Amino acid sequence: MLVSSEQQYEEFLSLFARDRERLFRYIFALLPNHADAEDVFQRCSLVLWRKFSEFDSERNFFSWACGVALYEVRNFLRSSHHRHMTFNSELVTQLSDYRLTELETSQDALKHLTSCLEHLSRPDRQLVDVAYGESETLKEFAESTGQVLQTLYNKLGRLRRQLLDCIRKKMAAEVMP
Repeated sequence: MLVSSEQQYEEFLSLFARDRERLFRYIFALLPNHADAEDVFQRCSLVLWRKFSEFDSERNFFSWACGVALYEVRNFLRSSHHRHMTFNSELVTQLSDYRLTELETSQDALKHLTSCLEHLSRPDRQLVDVAYGESETLKEFAESTGQVLQTLYNKLGRLRRQLLDCIRKKMAAEVMP
């Protein structure tokens, strides 16, 4: 089945937009200089678009993009005038494998966090939303609800531990057969 260039462009943008931040974090983990990581990310983005027609939609886009990014990082390190910071290829591969695993784990944790948040009571969820949202500060929330600020901080600490336990249990359950 032939796919129009517009459909291909839309599919690429959708996949790229979804994984853009993770891809940059992956590159930045391999190139700790932010400017170098930005440069390689830009090159990688262009290569991903140019090679998108070769992408197998049955595969995971993020994994494919990381493979392209690793190649671009290696090219950058090989041709870089920053010879004093060049890593050998084996180390870059090890860093890449570690970072991929870490990113996948963090995505799993976020998925489980969403699920764990749904199990909180409405007032507990509201407290978490205020603590991590941008609409009002915890102090403003305490004043508007007539609650003691320190009590809210204590409750928030308990909720964080509860959410962390929930996430850990869900991740452990995925590993168990």
